[in-house]
Amino acid sequence: MEFEGILFERSGPVATVTFNRPDRLNALTYPMLESIGNACEIINNDESIRVAIFTGAGHGFCSGIDLKERDLSDPTRDRVAKIPDIKPAYRPIGKILEVDKPTIAAVNGVAVGGGLALALECDIRIASDAARFSAIYSKIGMPQLDGVSQLLPAAVGLSRALELMYTANIIDAPEADRIGLVSRVVPHDELLDQTMALAQQIANGPPVAIRLTKNATIAAHRRAYWDNAPRAAYATLLNNSLASHDIREGGRAFAEKRDARFTGLEAAD
Repeated sequence: MEFEGILFERSGPVATVTFNRPDRLNALTYPMLESIGNACEIINNDESIRVAIFTGAGHGFCSGIDLKERDLSDPTRDRVAKIPDIKPAYRPIGKILEVDKPTIAAVNGVAVGGGLALALECDIRIASDAARFSAIYSKIGMPQLDGVSQLLPAAVGLSRALELMYTANIIDAPEADRIGLVSRVVPHDELLDQTMALAQQIANGPPVAIRLTKNATIAAHRRAYWDNAPRAAYATLLNNSLASHDIREGGRAFAEKRDARFTGLEAAD
């Protein structure tokens, strides 16, 4: 199978999916999302694969949806907003959550927006000391998307999650470790080696028991994720139609690297 924007590799029972657009900090395109979904299906269907690692090429894990794909300065051109609901067939960004084998995110750099969502979909997150995280959506005038509003509270608790979602603050690896967003922080140069060592340890365990443990543990998170998907899509559509000024302003401010001036429910200028 051919992939676009990712690399798919095997090392014995461990599969590694690498987001591979390093010049864009591995920002997501729609063909790239489809490729991630296809890789997840291979992992699920290949019984010889027992663990999957997800990581990024270069200096970033994933910087979210590529703004060339989502023109935030003009909501009428936002292809995501025209999707009536968020289901696996339409939004492969939820596919990692559906992998029924252990998954590990090796977060090597920035993980924001949709990139944070991909990391949160993984069972375990290991961060390099160069990693950075942000639920960045509010900074660009958008509600929380891609399941972050469900997955982030499950990882760090409601109060901390809401603070991160309201402020869109960027936190570093030690802070992510302190609040429980990641299970450990390791030196950047040791990230892949330590992640692979953990993956091999898990792969050497009893695969059926581990798979059943995973499915029993995250069943509620999966239900919450997909139950919330239509509401998240509706919120996006409503936000685009009623608060289009904020979306356009957020997109412009992001592109111009300045603070946005949000006004609320105001017609687009």
